[in-house]
Amino acid sequence: MSDFEETHSKPSAEAELPPYRQTDTVSQRPSAKPPIWLWPVLAAVLVIGVLLGKYWGNDSNAATDESATANSVANDQATGSDASIEQSVLSVETVSPSQDDIGSTLSADGTINAKDTANVSAKVNGVAIERILVEEGDRVRAGQVLAVFDTDAMEQQVLQAQADVAEAEATLANASADAARVLPLIDIDAISKQEADRYRTSEVRARASLQASKARLSNQRLTLENAKVVAPVSGIISEKMVEVGQVAGGDPLFTIIKGRVLEWRADIDPKLIGDINVGTPVQVSLPGGDTVMGQVNRIAPTADNNRQITIYASLAANSKIRAGMYQTGKFLLGSTSTQTIPNSAVVSNDGYDYVMLVTESTTRDDRSMGRIKQQRVTLGERLGESVAVLEPLPSDSRIVKQGGSFLNDGDLVRVVNGVSQTSKPVQAQP
Repeated sequence: MSDFEETHSKPSAEAELPPYRQTDTVSQRPSAKPPIWLWPVLAAVLVIGVLLGKYWGNDSNAATDESATANSVANDQATGSDASIEQSVLSVETVSPSQDDIGSTLSADGTINAKDTANVSAKVNGVAIERILVEEGDRVRAGQVLAVFDTDAMEQQVLQAQADVAEAEATLANASADAARVLPLIDIDAISKQEADRYRTSEVRARASLQASKARLSNQRLTLENAKVVAPVSGIISEKMVEVGQVAGGDPLFTIIKGRVLEWRADIDPKLIGDINVGTPVQVSLPGGDTVMGQVNRIAPTADNNRQITIYASLAANSKIRAGMYQTGKFLLGSTSTQTIPNSAVVSNDGYDYVMLVTESTTRDDRSMGRIKQQRVTLGERLGESVAVLEPLPSDSRIVKQGGSFLNDGDLVRVVNGVSQTSKPVQAQP
């Protein structure tokens, strides 16, 4: 009885603990020992697990090593490929030098003057100009009236001369009649010889007076005719030196360019005229960018005071040329074959001119590649879009057409659309 009460009337300490503490308490209780037959099974499982773990570990390490090795090889190959393949700098277009016919010229400065001129002066003096019928630049023909003087006084003088002639004619008629009546009387000794001589002398004087009067009339008429200024030759009026109301003197009134022919006169160093001959063509520049052609018509036989030789070249008719103009011209001495390259291919640096040559040509992945070589050149005259090369390059040279300033010596470039220039004659520039 007492044991029962002691067992069931008093709850145990474990029963009085809360549920979350009971677990800890239970876990702290000593566990029952496993059966003896279970130990060999556990040992076998442990051994198998260790063996399987070593096997799987070796395979994983081998795979890892193989992957690392493959990655290393791939990286090495990629690095070697990048190192062996150099990237090109630019894609360029190339051209070859061309052989062109270049006109050889000799430049000079000169004055345009009339080849032949005629000065027109007045044939009367002390008379004022009444009308001027032409101006500078007008074309005139021989015999054309250029100006007219005041003729009122001249006409009066003509009338007076005509009256004098009439009077002289009357006097002669009277003297002739008297002589005709009296002179037959000498045959019958009716008059003396002295008196007969007076009648003869009177008739001769009257006839001489008539001739003098007629001469004066002719002179007055000529003076009246000379009151018209007439062009002596055909040509163009280059200068007018008279105005209306001006009294004529001995100075010229007009200057006429005979035949309207102008010529260009240039002074040349005697050392440079060896290739200039009569007939050598010339090209003279004009205002506005125009030019006029001509040819040498004569060469001065002696040098002037400046030790220069004067060359005269007749010019073709042109409305823009005027006498007295100072213009630059060129003697066209023929043509020579000269190597040229495009202006765009020239690279200027430090006062020198260069071209970029493409050398060591190779083909890679269907692409034409080349190596840049900088070549110094000596240039001559510029001819439009080309320039002459004084020290020719090999005819098969491949030159970078443009963009050479972006390249350096030794650069690798890709060549596209390489072409050669077309040889053509180049005309001399004015």
